[in-house]
Amino acid sequence: RHALNEKYTGEHENKTLEISGEKVVVDEAPYVRMTFHDRGAGIPGDIIDKVTDPFFTTKPKGVGTGLGLSISQGIINSHGGRLFIESIEGEFTKVVIDLPEGEMQ
Repeated sequence: RHALNEKYTGEHENKTLEISGEKVVVDEAPYVRMTFHDRGAGIPGDIIDKVTDPFFTTKPKGVGTGLGLSISQGIINSHGGRLFIESIEGEFTKVVIDLPEGEMQ
């Protein structure tokens, strides 16, 4: 939401967050893939590898703690899943989460 509001201050047809889900096979194992795609501000290439680091944030002071993606990645990893981020600054960000299909142990 922050990225979309940063790029589009008012209403705009591209001010959307698309969320989709599908079954996929990764290394011959079934997974549920969730994709979150926005056309917001995007993430600069020189920091994309840092966005899941604890307390890393590009938001102004008082707006974010930099823990959201770090905590999310920890939860996903603890369930045997994976988190991928693809982004082009000024164009879009796509976050993909793969979680193993099946019952939790």
